[in-house]
Order: sequence, then structure tokens, then C-alpha cells
Amino acid sequence: MIRINLLPAREARRRVELRHQLQTAIVAVLALVGGSVWAYTTQNSELAARQQDLAGVEEEIRRLEEIIKEVQKFETKKGQMEKKVGAIEDLKLTQSRPARWLEEISHCLPDQMWLSSIKDTGGALQISGKSFDNVGIAAFMENLERSSSFATVELIESKSELMQGRQVVAFTVVARIAVSKKKEATS
Repeated sequence: MIRINLLPAREARRRVELRHQLQTAIVAVLALVGGSVWAYTTQNSELAARQQDLAGVEEEIRRLEEIIKEVQKFETKKGQMEKKVGAIEDLKLTQSRPARWLEEISHCLPDQMWLSSIKDTGGALQISGKSFDNVGIAAFMENLERSSSFATVELIESKSELMQGRQVVAFTVVARIAVSKKKEATS
């Protein structure tokens, strides 16, 4: 009988199958490694791009923060300047008032009358003086009321005095200051 040894054929087939399996495994491992390398490089490049974008945005934020600080400084300076301008305008308005009042009082003062004091009491002027008669005091009060600077004028005190051997009338009047139309418009 002839014996045929089939073991080497089976062995050979098994080797071929193992080679195919090994080749398939190597191809699979290479594909897996290649895919991993590709994914890694893709993610790295994407990460680098995002980091570059982030750096650009952070730089823009720093630049804008500097601009915001400058704007805030300018707004602070603007507020200070507006306060100074307001103070200057108030000073101009209040500075010219006493001169205007004194001029008005001087124009309203009749002959044979003189003033001894003028006091600013806030919204009114207290005017004290002397006259040779009551008619002069009445004329002075009427002249003040006709003036645009004063609203109402009230006689507070009137008394007769002897001055250098002559009879005079000492008086005190309160003249309420008229509110100017310019000040009402700004209020």
C-alpha cells in the first residue's frame, strides 16, 4: 500500500493561511497606525489653528481693553470739564449780579437820599439808608419795583433821627430779587 503523507500539504496550507492571516493582520495594524497618525496630525493642525485664532482674539481683546481705558479716561475728563464749565458759567452769572443790582439801585436812588448798607440775604437785598423825608423813601421803593432786577419791595423800618442838627428819616427796605428768565430756562 502506498502511503501518502498529506501532512506536509496540510501543513503547507496552514502556513499559507497563517501567512494570509499575518498579512491581513499586518495590513490591519498598518491601516490602524496610518489612520491614527492621520487623525493625530489632523487634530494637531486643527489645534494649532484654534490656538492661533485664540491668540489673535486675545490680542484683539487686549487692544480693545486699552481703547476702553482711553475712552473711560476721556469720559472722566469730559465730566470734569463739564463741571468746570458749569462752575464758570455759574460764576459768570453770579459775578455780574451784584454789579447789576448796585447799578439798578444807584439809578433808583432819588436826590436827597443816601444809603448806609446793602446786605444780600439770599433771595433779597436788605437796603438801609437815610432820607430827608418820607416822600424820597416812597419814590425809591417805587423806582425799585419798576426795575427789572427786583420783584417786590417792602418797607421794614422807618424812624426819625436827628443828624448834625437836622431831622432825617432812617429806613430799611427789603427788595426781593427777581428771578431772571435765563436762569428759569436752565432750571
